[in-house]
Amino acid sequence: MGAVGVKLSTNAASLVWSDGPDEVAACKGLSDLFFPKASNAADAPSRAERTALELCATCPVREWCLERDLEECTVASRIVGVRGGLREADRRALHVQRYGVRARHGAEAGR
Repeated sequence: MGAVGVKLSTNAASLVWSDGPDEVAACKGLSDLFFPKASNAADAPSRAERTALELCATCPVREWCLERDLEECTVASRIVGVRGGLREADRRALHVQRYGVRARHGAEAGR
């Protein structure tokens, strides 16, 4: 479970109890790093976002993390932080592209 006082996205909390890949995520124990102030989609990633993205790039579970985040989130506006190698703005855009503005729980809409 996340440390006391650590802000986790709705989906990050569920990952603690889920069946996941056998590899250990590169971000394990570094939750604070993945919730920087979000930049706008049109802007280049902030320094804090770049730091998190660099760690994501080395992660053996990056693809699983991204897919899990997109599938579990029912509304793009609830996506926060850096996960799966993408910053918040990019994951929100991908979620809308895949599922539309709103998706049923489990993000099956549009599949």
